[in-house]
Amino acid sequence: MRLFNSANGFFYYKYNIMARYQITVKMKAFSAGMVIEPGMSIEIASMVPNPVTNIQASEQVNSIFKATFGVDLKKMGCLNMGYLKVDKIK
Repeated sequence: MRLFNSANGFFYYKYNIMARYQITVKMKAFSAGMVIEPGMSIEIASMVPNPVTNIQASEQVNSIFKATFGVDLKKMGCLNMGYLKVDKIK
């Protein structure tokens, strides 16, 4: 929660809300002895609008893919929006 000063002198609170995202592989890729296929997906909770483009959140995405599927997207060069689709879960 952050406190902001508005133009009329009143203070208001802005809440950071954590959202759930589903991150899905869009296309097949072979690299560094590993394979990713379309449909491989994970779920992550994050306060950033796009967990793939944020540096800290992308590390979490990579570690979840490593734990779930045994693939290192960063080493493969596939940790970007070209290979991954981000959907916000309501």
